[in-house]
Amino acid sequence: MNVLVLATRVHRGAAAVLAVLTLTASLLIGGLPRAVQGAYDNALHEVMNSVPAHRTDLAVLQSVDADVIGDAEGFDAAMDRWQRLLPTDLRAVADLGPGSRTHAAATTAQTPVSGRIGPGHQKHQYVNIGWLSDADRRVRYVEGTAPGPVTTAERPGGERISQFDIALTREASQRMDIPVGTTLVLGHSDMIAARVTAIFEPVAPRDRYWDHNRDMLAVRIESQPGSDNNDTYITALTSAATLAELDGRARQLTYRWIIGVDSAAIDARNARQVIDATSVFVDKAGTLAMGQTIGQGVLPGGGSPGRATTGLATLLGDYLVRLGNAESLLLLILAGLAAVALGVIALAVQLLTERIRPTLALMRARGGSLGQVVGTGAGVAAAVAVPAAAAGYLLSYLVPGPLTPISHIGPVVLALAAVLFAAGRTALAHRKPLHDRRDDVVSRRPSPRRLMLELVVVVLALGGAYLLRTRGLTTSVAERGADPFLMVVPVALTVAGALITVRCYPYPLRAISALVDRRPRAVAFLGFTLAARARSFSALPVLILLPALTVSVFAAVISNGLTSTQREAAWQRAGADARIDSAVAIPPEAIERVRRVPGVREVVPAAKESVQIGSGGVFGTGFAVDLAAYRKILAGTPLSMPAPPEAVPAPAVPALVSPELIGNATLQIGWKARLTVVPKGTVTALPGVYGEPRGLVVVPLDANERAGSRTEINTLLIGGTNLDPARLTAAAGLSVPPIVTTVNGELSRITSTPLAGTVQTTLLVVTLALGGYALLAVIIVLVITGAERSTALTYLRTLGMSERQARGLTVLEIAPMIVLTALVGLVLGLALPAALGPGIDLSVYTGDVRIEGYPVDVLTPSLLAIGLAGVAVAGAFAHAAIARRRSLGSALRVGD
Repeated sequence: MNVLVLATRVHRGAAAVLAVLTLTASLLIGGLPRAVQGAYDNALHEVMNSVPAHRTDLAVLQSVDADVIGDAEGFDAAMDRWQRLLPTDLRAVADLGPGSRTHAAATTAQTPVSGRIGPGHQKHQYVNIGWLSDADRRVRYVEGTAPGPVTTAERPGGERISQFDIALTREASQRMDIPVGTTLVLGHSDMIAARVTAIFEPVAPRDRYWDHNRDMLAVRIESQPGSDNNDTYITALTSAATLAELDGRARQLTYRWIIGVDSAAIDARNARQVIDATSVFVDKAGTLAMGQTIGQGVLPGGGSPGRATTGLATLLGDYLVRLGNAESLLLLILAGLAAVALGVIALAVQLLTERIRPTLALMRARGGSLGQVVGTGAGVAAAVAVPAAAAGYLLSYLVPGPLTPISHIGPVVLALAAVLFAAGRTALAHRKPLHDRRDDVVSRRPSPRRLMLELVVVVLALGGAYLLRTRGLTTSVAERGADPFLMVVPVALTVAGALITVRCYPYPLRAISALVDRRPRAVAFLGFTLAARARSFSALPVLILLPALTVSVFAAVISNGLTSTQREAAWQRAGADARIDSAVAIPPEAIERVRRVPGVREVVPAAKESVQIGSGGVFGTGFAVDLAAYRKILAGTPLSMPAPPEAVPAPAVPALVSPELIGNATLQIGWKARLTVVPKGTVTALPGVYGEPRGLVVVPLDANERAGSRTEINTLLIGGTNLDPARLTAAAGLSVPPIVTTVNGELSRITSTPLAGTVQTTLLVVTLALGGYALLAVIIVLVITGAERSTALTYLRTLGMSERQARGLTVLEIAPMIVLTALVGLVLGLALPAALGPGIDLSVYTGDVRIEGYPVDVLTPSLLAIGLAGVAVAGAFAHAAIARRRSLGSALRVGD
């Protein structure tokens, strides 16, 4: 028998349904993992490009004590040795070409300015000397001439010392009052002169290259605890001619070789190999930096301890852990989608096999073997499903993203499942020739084997839910990945709920039938009776509808939880509607200008600095603020702050401290002045100001003034609406532009990340797909049972049933299953987040804030369930209305 004729001509409607479902399912199963994997890679690249370059690049450092590398060629030779040590996996991601961040450098540290040759000497200044191997293409000189060779100069007292030429940035020259032509005397012993010959600016100031050399571009200010004086630091650029004169014995001299890493070359598939290769390189390069031979020779110069360092392995390790947590939710959702897609395809196959059942029964009656009949049924399904799955697979290539194993395997599994289901159903239906029965008349008891199988599914689902809640979804995820058993627990729970629903829902219907039996009208009795005696395949729609609704509601609840937690995370990052952090003191007139910015409701000034705790070397963070005013602007927000501490006798100052400090009766705090602090309560964190709960001391705003010093305001906490960071920056008018953080800006930053955007898109797509599959499942059931229902209605019409009563009868037959399934799906979908939530870490989508609880918002899930049930019931009503066109003659054939 020509299966193509059966599939494309005789039963093309059923075949088209199967083809469309298989194609869309293959497209979703093949395309969504690609999009998700692309988001994972984009998230990694975003993380690597957002952190300082020293956390991603490879660096070899050596402190020089005696011997020095006297020219640039020596640095190039050493760089060549480091690069030859790169393992293959690490070399594949190293960025060694022109324009890369790979370079060598020599810099001094803690080099004090002991004087000037000429007037203008200022105390508390440090000017370090630095050389960059690629300075010729990284900087441009905008004033003066580039540093040249080493000369000599006469310092006060008549002694001649070596003189280096140096260049500074415009900011350093102005803030430290070191114009071009100034000659500085550096060091207190073995002094050298440094003549400023030029002002330079970086060619590309935003290039991550400068993360390694930030001290050359920006002046660093360090406040000294217990002192009103600030130390200023800058590293000046010099020429290669000074390398031979830089002596590590007289100053802290460090050589650096930086090997850039191309973030675009690293993805989720090679991250583990890069981590392992990085560890190998760090070990080998570190040993060679210490002056020991590793088959490549010995590093010239120094012989002092050195080290190879990078944050790449830690960064990628954290990423893999976050990736495992991120995969958890998406894999749960995709598993539910795959299960529902398989169910709908099975239902479409059932529709097709129902259509060809008379043909196959005739073939079997005429002597066809069971193998021939099964082969024909499976061939018809294969002729439709295999090309459709292949088309969906090819269309999935239009989705951007890398290929994944699921993208290849998914469409194959869908097509294979369709063929196997068709073969199995055909074999069961045609085991004996002319073997047919009326399932709506004869109700068969389920076999003990089937009951035991269903019981096993329920027990495994409940046991998996317990393990998932107590153990979590991922264990050692960076090494092993997600637990496959626990990944299918949510789907197993929905299937278990569907099995229980299938077994239980006839009983209340029979009770209702018994009640309506006493009513004079027969429509309600007939409708509920037909629903209670539904054919055996009515279990399949329940097994599709219930998981579809459950996963859809689950996705809606998760999406709502993500949205609310993302907003809470934005508030925790900002600490107020807006926050201004300044590196310099904010004067009162600047605060008043900020108050007048449109949208500003209230401004709370604060001071934040590193403080010395006790008389040892323990440091923490001091935060001086009016807590009552701060609590006022936080009213009605997700944040809260403790009440101000109780007053204490002067000169002591009351304070809230982090938990580890609460056991002290008093604390000596070194700030602008020495403060005697009395802990009166605990504070675990300051949102947006200080995230860690250790070493935190919160005091009243005037604490330093009480101790006879002054309060330098460097933080403004702002309450208001529609706050514009640019306007706030302009209003402050500070010499160093401050950092302005707003809730809306942080929320946009959180939600615009690749992972956060992808998870919301995936949840939406899956919800829509599941809703569509649920509707198709109901429609297919109506079509499968349409012929028998139309015949029954036609018989009843001959007995006087009106068309309106016939439509009502159809709705009553279908509605109980849909409504009950919708209710169970709604309850399960609302319960799953609460039941599984503790085992799923979704902080990767919410700015690293863990979701503590999911808000119970039943409106959206209820509308989803009601809408789906309503549309399904409307479909049943429409099907009954269409069926009235069938004439009595076509139904009441001879022999009926």
